[in-house]
Amino acid sequence: MNIPGGDLKAALDAYALQSGTQIIYNADEVRGQRTSGVSGRLSNEQALSALLKDTGLYVKHDGSSAVVIFRGTMFDVPAQPLDRAIAAIEAQSQLKVIRPAAMPDAISNAVHGVYAPSDALRMAIDSSELAIKSEQGDRIVLARQEAGLSTVIVTAQKRAQSAQSVPISMTTLSGKTLDAFRVQSLQDVSRLTPSLLVSSFSQNNPTVAIRGVSNTFSQMGVSKPVAVVVDDVFIPRNSASSFELYDLDSISILKGPQGTLFGRNVTGGAIVINTRVPSFEEREIETHTSVGNYGDRQFSGLVSVPLSDSAAFKISANVHHHDGYGYDRLTGREQDDLNSRNVRTQWRMKFNADAEATFSVDYGEDWNRGRTLSSDTLGSDGNNRTSELGVNQGFNRSQYGISAKVNWKVGQGDITSITAYRDSRSKETYSGVGTNYRFLVTGAQALNTDADQVGTLSQELRYASPKWESGDFVTGLYFMNEAGNRQLRTTGLAAVTGAVNSDVLSAAGVNTTSYAVFADGTLHLPASVDFTAGLRYTRDEKDASLTRTDFRSAAKSFNVSGASSSWSQVTPRGVLSWEARPGFMTYASVTKGFTAGGFNTEAATADIFRTPFQPETVLNYEAGIKSQWLDNRLRVNAAIFRMKYKNKQELVFNANNGILTIVNAGKATVNGGELEVAYKPTRWLDLSLGYSRLEGVYDDFVVGAVNNTGHPLGNSPQDQYSVAASMNLPLNMGGYLTGSASYSWVDSYYTGATQDPNLKNPSYGLVNASVGYDSSDRKWGVSFWIKNLTNAYYVQTRSTQVVNAQYAAPPRTFGVTLNTRF
Repeated sequence: MNIPGGDLKAALDAYALQSGTQIIYNADEVRGQRTSGVSGRLSNEQALSALLKDTGLYVKHDGSSAVVIFRGTMFDVPAQPLDRAIAAIEAQSQLKVIRPAAMPDAISNAVHGVYAPSDALRMAIDSSELAIKSEQGDRIVLARQEAGLSTVIVTAQKRAQSAQSVPISMTTLSGKTLDAFRVQSLQDVSRLTPSLLVSSFSQNNPTVAIRGVSNTFSQMGVSKPVAVVVDDVFIPRNSASSFELYDLDSISILKGPQGTLFGRNVTGGAIVINTRVPSFEEREIETHTSVGNYGDRQFSGLVSVPLSDSAAFKISANVHHHDGYGYDRLTGREQDDLNSRNVRTQWRMKFNADAEATFSVDYGEDWNRGRTLSSDTLGSDGNNRTSELGVNQGFNRSQYGISAKVNWKVGQGDITSITAYRDSRSKETYSGVGTNYRFLVTGAQALNTDADQVGTLSQELRYASPKWESGDFVTGLYFMNEAGNRQLRTTGLAAVTGAVNSDVLSAAGVNTTSYAVFADGTLHLPASVDFTAGLRYTRDEKDASLTRTDFRSAAKSFNVSGASSSWSQVTPRGVLSWEARPGFMTYASVTKGFTAGGFNTEAATADIFRTPFQPETVLNYEAGIKSQWLDNRLRVNAAIFRMKYKNKQELVFNANNGILTIVNAGKATVNGGELEVAYKPTRWLDLSLGYSRLEGVYDDFVVGAVNNTGHPLGNSPQDQYSVAASMNLPLNMGGYLTGSASYSWVDSYYTGATQDPNLKNPSYGLVNASVGYDSSDRKWGVSFWIKNLTNAYYVQTRSTQVVNAQYAAPPRTFGVTLNTRF
């Protein structure tokens, strides 16, 4: 690069031409400035730094490929009372700040680093009631105002953008909201999210449904219609997708098929979990210590430290234990207890102004003594918190992951690479029948030992264009390889005697390879209309083997290897959106989704195993609005949709051959709507309401003698809603009164397609609440919380295997949490 010394403006213009970089600067700040110029083999960053030497001007990026030149000052302002912080900013710059007559009693944010003076002031007052009323040169006037609703930044379209600007139906919960409502699991998330249902058949097999779309298949190698994604990394197995939530920045629930941008093509939706990343500027130390009834003890915390201007490190951990909510009255062993330990480390490094990487390693393990499956009939003692199983159950799981996310700013746009490997190992021993063999008259008590080991390697590479005046786009490649093995042993103990009358071990292995190429872009049309179009080509290949060993009948044993199949699908989407005014957008979209086929790895015959079931596809037609009112104190979002399924995958017991098999159930339709309202009547109070309505039905579902046509979809409650409030009230005595309350309602729903009244979960309402105090500087706080305030009894799942039984959700729990921040 060769730029002669002289006028700075001319030098910057020459730099823009030679580097291909867009430069934004204030002409008044550059006018009259001189530079010594540059020459030789220098990086863009080195050349620009040399041009600006001794000018008092600095560089910052605007989020795309452009750089902004600004007059900056090195600030060092710690968190302190607002008036003192503003005085410090005035002393360290040329600003003159006019304050309101009545200053709020609040603590400023810390400001450390080089900033434009007005930006430093904005940072300091960001979380207070103050805002900039007017700005003329170095004179700034502040005023008190009621703050609006917070803006949550999401990456639903693989770019950082406001959730309100994304033309799809989604619910986004910020880290602040997750903390306020003590969200610790996906079940807690579902209490605040319309159209999301999270339940559990067993610890190894959670049920996650969005808009009534789910599957509860535990066979190895099946694909899920709802994706769980953590820091851009897909979690492949149901047994690995239900875990303790901690150290989070946000959770977004994307509803409907995500057939274009996400690593795994899914028909139901995606749960996108983002953890906090370490900061280059600020040290953070947090602890959260809880104790409660049922022996609840929990500790979570983090330490995040900047190591230099270009390196930062964070470690976070969570340890949780509680005693059992139930017990087996025959063995005396407690059940539904929890022991969980988790740790996550992250290293963040900035190689130069154009390249940055985050490396993550996480490990978790948890274990318990199994579930309280309580009989409704034979052997029941009338207490739904006791079981009559008479066997030692247990669950244990360990999982770890490593990932590297690298971002490069190139001349035109950004390149992102995400490389990850995840490994999960779990084992569960449980009774599939809800009572002990001694209480049975006929049949047998089934004992299951279910163990799986899954390793997944994934690589995503994508390019995001600059945000041009005419539009922008994202394109990329995706690769995933999943190697999984599962051993399921089922032993039957004959009624009355307990003699072993069946004993079968199914050992399955499935290797899945998935390839995809995708592109998604937005074109800005006249009259504030945008057209977004996307296309994804996905190819899934699966190789499977199954060894079935029948220890009681060798003739029924078989060994099949080399079964393979592949499926390809093109999934497009198109969205037309119109921003009638700032803060009011309407949209209409058509999206296709795809869930790959697979093999029945619990098959009772070799022929059934060799015959794969086919992919399911869905077309989603959706229209909605996203709107903000009353100076951003009221937010109203709504959507209506119609989802048309073909070849929907379902688990069916075929009475003709007595075999439980995954089949394609023909056609299904889901019609529905969602409404979300958020309102901030005062600065210290947030109110919200969420509602969903689902009408799901099987249009064509006939398999042998089974005819479920016209039945409602399983796991699709017709009405689901929640109302919630959180407060953060400043007190005259100092500090803040904090609290939250929520009520959620879930309509009754069937857990399967048979419309069997014995497999229908009753409707229920759930109340959670908390109240607490935070110190004036937010360095410590205490809160008292209670979940399931009314001790409502509600069911996770029902069972009709030999006897009717039910597995209950947790009872009322309560406790106290101490929070500290340094």
